[in-house]
Amino acid sequence: MNRRTTFALASAAALALGLSACSSADEALPGQSSGGSDAAAVDTTLDIGLSSDMSAPDPSSAYDGTEVTVVNAAYEGLLKYQVGADEPEIVPSLATDWTVSEDGLTYTFTLREGVTFHDGTALTSAAVQPSIDRMLTEGANGPGYMVAGIASVETPSDTEVVFTLDAPNAAFLDYLASPFGRKIISPDALAEHGDDADWFANNDAGTGPFQYGSFEPGVTYTLDAYDGYWGDTGGYAAVKYTVLDSANTIQLQLESGDLDGYIGSANKTMFDALSENSDLTTTTYPAVMSPVVFLNPGGVLAEAETRVSLLEGIDWASIVDAVYGELGTTTTGVFPTGMIADEDNKSVIAYDADALAGVADGALAGESIEIAYPSFVPGAKDISDNVAAQLNTAGITAESVGLESGAYWSTVYDPEAAPDITLFTGFPDADHPDTWARLFYYTSGGLNLFGGTTDGLDELIDEAVTTGDESLYGDIAEVVSSTGLWHTIADLKVSSAFQKDVTGVEGASYPLLGITFDFTQLSPAE
Repeated sequence: MNRRTTFALASAAALALGLSACSSADEALPGQSSGGSDAAAVDTTLDIGLSSDMSAPDPSSAYDGTEVTVVNAAYEGLLKYQVGADEPEIVPSLATDWTVSEDGLTYTFTLREGVTFHDGTALTSAAVQPSIDRMLTEGANGPGYMVAGIASVETPSDTEVVFTLDAPNAAFLDYLASPFGRKIISPDALAEHGDDADWFANNDAGTGPFQYGSFEPGVTYTLDAYDGYWGDTGGYAAVKYTVLDSANTIQLQLESGDLDGYIGSANKTMFDALSENSDLTTTTYPAVMSPVVFLNPGGVLAEAETRVSLLEGIDWASIVDAVYGELGTTTTGVFPTGMIADEDNKSVIAYDADALAGVADGALAGESIEIAYPSFVPGAKDISDNVAAQLNTAGITAESVGLESGAYWSTVYDPEAAPDITLFTGFPDADHPDTWARLFYYTSGGLNLFGGTTDGLDELIDEAVTTGDESLYGDIAEVVSSTGLWHTIADLKVSSAFQKDVTGVEGASYPLLGITFDFTQLSPAE
């Protein structure tokens, strides 16, 4: 897997938007009613701000926070997570039902009938294999791993698809439901444009409720409701994203009414300010999202005992409360809370007010610690500064340094330049613990920022997903926390603020990431 850099940029903007599908067909055009002239006066364009540009919204390679929300507006997979739920639940999308063989190798899906791609092509099972093939190629350094274990695809009829896996994979259904998972693409478009990444960056060939409209990279992106959608497109005829210069500008334009809303991981100060505005509705949503601290084993923190003592000596609870307020809760787990059983999700790291003094007089005596934080991630500076303050107070020389996106990624992956400590707020690819463990703790994981590893951990992660034995994730949690290489410090909520004339906001977020939003749930107040 590759790292998801744009997610952090989207977090800095406090924005990440997504669209997906609902039910019911043959409704009036978006934003219109079946009668009366009042509907003409309703503004049916939803205006959203971004404080940084997005990467190309290619359905086969999108692996970041902002672009994937655009992809999920225009494309659909076989499955998805239920919108508006407190906990992730897999529900039908382009597949209406499915069965799994007893040996866990064969998955049979029945496709929804009456679905058309935006180019007019009817959805049949013939679209599935070409979509997989393109994801394996274009998504090789990103989400392609989620389809890499498929041994064969059979299509007994136009509405039936049978997958056979190389080996059992307990996460397979979650892979299919993932916002980053395989999207079904028009076979006609693939035949004509399959290897043309530029075409897929500006045009779509999906089945979703919206289709790509006018794109002006770095300026605006517009999505237009698809009249032929099999379900309900909601109350907005268009969603328009405008790239602004900062999160502060977004806040000002929300307060002035120039923007309709935002959703993302806003910082405490911004969320508190918007919550006090009587013209806005602010909401928090559950999300499987956590800030993780990484300790570099290549320098002064080479010894596990030193790393563990340092982590145990920091008062993480006070830091989390100061930085996130009601948007974050201190965790004692390794995985985000709820991802595995609470009794298994236990870190060996426990707060010890005397631990820092011990390492200050011992292993770190005379040493200095560099903490490099991603300046584009909300809360990262405050966390880093607080950690540095606690270390300096204990007699350990520490410096907190912020890095912009390009410098950050080139630094943390360079053994010669990497800092001693860094942190990053991340989320899994799907609601299965394998997608967290494989992303953060696997040797080749896309967000294993210092490349930390320990004997047997990769094999244990592989065993857990192959056997489906979820108790093994408790063993993984113990191994991970014992190394002191990684430390999860909080569970975060996602927040949103919308003008009060936007209805349906409370039930429009997907519970896995929170940052993915279903705008078919929204309508302008009449």
